[in-house]
Amino acid sequence: MTSSKRFLIPAVAVASALLGSGMTLIATVPVKGEAAAVREQIWANELGIYSGRGKGQLDFYVNNASPHYLGWPPTSAEPFPLATLRRDAAAMRGKTQERIKTTFKGFAFSGTTAVIYYRNDRTMRADGTPVDEAFENIHVWAREDGQWKVLGGLARKIKG
Repeated sequence: MTSSKRFLIPAVAVASALLGSGMTLIATVPVKGEAAAVREQIWANELGIYSGRGKGQLDFYVNNASPHYLGWPPTSAEPFPLATLRRDAAAMRGKTQERIKTTFKGFAFSGTTAVIYYRNDRTMRADGTPVDEAFENIHVWAREDGQWKVLGGLARKIKG
């Protein structure tokens, strides 16, 4: 096992523990080469998800989700599959007023799996209701048939 792989496994465990403990992860393992390219692609995908949300569309999210997707947003009592994400996408159509600032917090990558951590600060809900809310988020991405797909995620509300 290379030294970078030996470091990555404990880094993912520490990052997961920090997210679960209520602490905000501010640092990330420095990446270069393939890992840097993957991080940039996945970060662009994340921003694409939230750009779509601001237009009342979850199409980018749905189209970039794995068929094995299981996500757990703070609005749900339990994790849910891709079929539920598709249902939510249909319900969001036409609700175009959501305003979210997304801030990168951390990234880990190994082979065909990547984990990204970020924070969302929402100032307006999709229906136009002003809010002051913040969420910590994690998405797990898997490379499937040469494409990065969201395999799972967890978000929790930390403010508002």
